Amino acid sequence: MTKRIDLHTHSTASDGVLSPAEVVRLAHQEGVGTIALTDHDTVDGLEEARQEAERLSMRFVPGVELSVTWGKKTIHIVSLAPKELGPYRCYAKRIWQQRDARARKMGAKFEALGIYNMYESALELAGNPLNLSRRHFAMALHQRGTVGSEDEAFARYLRDDGPAFVKTEWSSLSDAMRLIEETGGIAVLAHPGRYRFPEPYSIQDLLEDFRALGGEVIEVTTGSHCPSENESFIRVAVNMGFAASTGSDYHGHRPGRPGPGQQEQLPTYLTTVLDLIDKRNNQ
Repeated sequence: MTKRIDLHTHSTASDGVLSPAEVVRLAHQEGVGTIALTDHDTVDGLEEARQEAERLSMRFVPGVELSVTWGKKTIHIVSLAPKELGPYRCYAKRIWQQRDARARKMGAKFEALGIYNMYESALELAGNPLNLSRRHFAMALHQRGTVGSEDEAFARYLRDDGPAFVKTEWSSLSDAMRLIEETGGIAVLAHPGRYRFPEPYSIQDLLEDFRALGGEVIEVTTGSHCPSENESFIRVAVNMGFAASTGSDYHGHRPGRPGPGQQEQLPTYLTTVLDLIDKRNNQ
């Protein structure tokens, strides 16, 4: 039986609900043989996850998902298998300051809406209090019963044009790509079907900019895509010459979203990011 692959998961080191070791154990139970932990803007959970993967005889790929501003929107670039982690720790310190400043402004916006102490509530739910995200606010709203689900929290309050949204300028695409190159990682454009850009920007422009900056891999099957988006980006990978990656984008149980390794797996005819990693390691 072929083991499943999941190269995009999250733990309590960022905005997941399970510890790094728990994510790996759950993935193992779900038949995953190769896993990457790719927490947002931090590498803090990698050692714990690696040790658990080794204990379970799983292949572990270190990773980190970088927040990037492109086309006036936030996009995500995953660095897989970097050879150096130190620069990401320096990067994280700057990003955490931005995240906390954003979270405090979001808390103030909720106060203006008559929803009080949201910053404190989100902070209590964060496994890593230095890495607050919108999802922690969504979790807090759901826990309070203000909304029926985290998805509803985003739809009512936290979407990009929502009443509690706070615009933040993250790293540029070129800076993120430079960091990944300098640390020996492989850059992966995460869940490209999720992005919606204002004119004159487009996903095609992003794909071309990403490739021009050295990007070789895109996620084509992911828990953040619907089936038609998976099919669309399989064709993009073939037509534009990208290698393919796959991941559940698992943060914790959410209705309609796959568990670790339960996203649609990659077609066997595609060159994968694991092929690139293996080739690099054998040189």
